[in-house]
Amino acid sequence: MLVAGIFWLDMERETFGQTRVVAWGAGITVAKPPDYNNYGQSIVPANLTNAVFVAAGWRHSLAVRNDGTLQGWGDDSLGQTDFPPGTNYLTVACGQLHSVALQGNGGVAATGDNFYGQTTLPAGLTNVVSLACGFFHSLALKSDGTVVAWGASANTRPVGSNPNYGQTLVPAGLSNVVAIAAGGYHSVALKADGTLIGWGDFTEVPQGPSNLTAIAMGAQGDVAITSAKTVLAWGGNTYGQTNVPAGLSNVVAIAAGGWHNLALETNGIVIAWGAGSGSNPNVDCGQNQVPAGLSNVIQVAAGQVNSLALVGNGPPITQLMPTQPAFGINGFSIQLATRLGWVYQLQFKNSLAESSWQFMPLYAGTGGIISLTDDEVATRRFYRVAQW
Repeated sequence: MLVAGIFWLDMERETFGQTRVVAWGAGITVAKPPDYNNYGQSIVPANLTNAVFVAAGWRHSLAVRNDGTLQGWGDDSLGQTDFPPGTNYLTVACGQLHSVALQGNGGVAATGDNFYGQTTLPAGLTNVVSLACGFFHSLALKSDGTVVAWGASANTRPVGSNPNYGQTLVPAGLSNVVAIAAGGYHSVALKADGTLIGWGDFTEVPQGPSNLTAIAMGAQGDVAITSAKTVLAWGGNTYGQTNVPAGLSNVVAIAAGGWHNLALETNGIVIAWGAGSGSNPNVDCGQNQVPAGLSNVIQVAAGQVNSLALVGNGPPITQLMPTQPAFGINGFSIQLATRLGWVYQLQFKNSLAESSWQFMPLYAGTGGIISLTDDEVATRRFYRVAQW
């Protein structure tokens, strides 16, 4: 990734109109004192409007509004939804009992449980374009294609002892990374050539495929989207989380919870599988039971034992801002999941202080993956994709 400066890609927030968040699984009531899984993490606040991104942990959920503010619900006993006030938040990720958020300047904010250092940000952490959280660790992808990790395993506990499985020991020389994901005790990076690198526990990543476009990690089982918009799954399968439903296709986004997975199809429909409908009260909480009639979904998130869907009138959101652009010597190419009939444009600014965005040619959505390119990156710094 031979590029100077920070390159942001932001979804046009005003185009989504009124959105709503739908939640199911654990935490649908807190009428009684919270039990192991019931902390209200699926009770969406009535005043939550204009959300543009959602994320879920074990007992809490978070949303980013279109004005750049954050709103959380569910358990906050360790401050896992208590981010500093502000209007420059772009996206957020949730661990088991902690959360990290990406800010508009490429900085990171963290809050919640810090027993293993998962909210102690590394010194000098800047130019971040994506975040991910495991149970007790956090990952950041930087604009130069390198990965920074902190939390569990960056301590004195022997590697291989609970909860230290080397999940923050980033492999030496790892570069050209375009996406990251964190599971319970493991981490995975997707490289620009479509291959995977894993470290920590459950590191048996597929070695054959080189056509992967997105990844998501669960507690044990992992999933990825291929360039053909199909889903590949591997790893632990105790609750059927790697049993990809037959016929699943046209997938533009995925999410992995503790022991269940979600897939978003180009038609705005959500497919779920894995834990949720069995008899284990600790893991089966209805999180794989998609509400009847749910449609027009533009983003999905999976908590440890609950699920979230963002419903709106726009195209699917695979990565809100920032997405991971694949940089080259003369420019970059961005893969964007599109919905049939929607029209898109690549907008840019040289400085966020500029009052308006300039734009490049329009692209018609094909209901699949399109590529937006720019060969003048030397003179531009900030990018976003807008549905027009």
